Amino acid sequence: LASTKIEERDANRYALTVLKAARVVKTGFVKDVTTGQMIDYAIQGLYKGISEKIPSTLKEKLDSVKGMKEADLLKLLEEARTHLGKREDLGEGKDITFSLHNMLNKLDKHTDYIDPKTVEMLERDIRGSFFGIGVQIRKNFSKDMLQVVTPIRGSPAYKSKIFAGDIITEIIPQVDAAGKPLSEMKSISTKGMSTEEAVKNILGPEGTPIKLMIQREGEAKAIEFNIVRGKVEVESVTGHKRNDDDSWNYVVDRENKICYVRLSQFSHSTHRDLEKVMKKLYKEGIKGFVLDLRFNPGGLLDQAVKVSDLFIDDGLIVTIRPRNGPETSYIGKSDGSYTSFPMVCLVNGGSASASEIVSACLQDHGRAIIMGMRSYGKGSVQTIHPFETGGRLKLTTATFWRPSGRNLNKASTSGKDEDEWGVTPNEGFLVKNSRKDDDDLMAFQREQEIIRRPDKRGETAATKGFTDRQLEAALEYLRNQIRTADKSGTPTKKAG
Repeated sequence: LASTKIEERDANRYALTVLKAARVVKTGFVKDVTTGQMIDYAIQGLYKGISEKIPSTLKEKLDSVKGMKEADLLKLLEEARTHLGKREDLGEGKDITFSLHNMLNKLDKHTDYIDPKTVEMLERDIRGSFFGIGVQIRKNFSKDMLQVVTPIRGSPAYKSKIFAGDIITEIIPQVDAAGKPLSEMKSISTKGMSTEEAVKNILGPEGTPIKLMIQREGEAKAIEFNIVRGKVEVESVTGHKRNDDDSWNYVVDRENKICYVRLSQFSHSTHRDLEKVMKKLYKEGIKGFVLDLRFNPGGLLDQAVKVSDLFIDDGLIVTIRPRNGPETSYIGKSDGSYTSFPMVCLVNGGSASASEIVSACLQDHGRAIIMGMRSYGKGSVQTIHPFETGGRLKLTTATFWRPSGRNLNKASTSGKDEDEWGVTPNEGFLVKNSRKDDDDLMAFQREQEIIRRPDKRGETAATKGFTDRQLEAALEYLRNQIRTADKSGTPTKKAG
């Protein structure tokens, strides 16, 4: 019994940490919230996380939590934590994680606590780069080992000629997490290993070596790969299909000089990479352009602003309205903009946040026809705050509004079809997809990204016979625009 009793200082540390998080939320959250209500959510999350019932004495106190002062809330948190005692399923910061997850999730579905273990993965996604060998992996359930989905172009794994479909049977680290050589190298079998554990073993400091044993179809014996880790740039700007050298082909209709770019997210490198592509296409005489934002969940606000600015003259791009303080307006500049060709922007229910900033801007400026299906309707801005646990507090801190001043946020309405939210295709350009159509489209897009062995290239089950009806409608519209411009002898500057 004594060993299960939590130390008073540990219960106090837990209580202070939760209370500090509540203070940050109260100051920065987009809506006014009471500290007492958040502490109620935190305690509920603590008990729910380990499937324990809240004791009746504690429940009675929670009924009057809204009117409590901070000192009383601190004691309440200490009592809630002390009651559960010292236990493995609350160790290593799990008590904080359970409490803060529930406390923040109850405020809105985009507000959350990011625990320290998840922080690195999140930062890799936002940065658009990381240090490692550069492979996407998944579990091969028939072999209970790890399979390469695709190497990332230009990465150490790509240069070492690791291919899609390769099975990683063993990981042999040669340095520790700090990059220092190991005195004894042990082979780690991937049998039964999770993808998270594999990523942890494969990632490492730039310039450090790692050894992999690969089982490849058609090879009798496992192949040994000695790879030096390097900086891996994740592709967020993709094209119509891959060329023979695995680079992207952005020309979807060579005869009419119509080009296509898909943005999978808005990371730190998205604008930089897209600008390089646009410079190249402009020099080659682009006449029509499709920007595909379908299934793009968003990303960084500054990247959405810069991408929007690539395609409009000047004028308002988006307005950010916090709960407290003045609103911020982002204005585009005509310098460096590409406005001399008609443009279609494809969106669907998976296009959210930064995708909606871009598509709404292009629509309101009459720069592009919006085609496809209505977007997700996420008109809120999240700010990520470093927290003392090593985790992050992700808070909704503001709403964003399109140049016309119309609402984007579905959550601020009843959510009905007739309400004003999201980005709706231009009149006459709604191209509906069924759930199966969207599933097939997503599978097709994933297949297009995969870098295969030279002898395994060609159509797959996901690409054979697939027709992207929304893209075909976009191409048909652009062809008509180009034909009209050619007949009149004047370039079509805008598509709206």
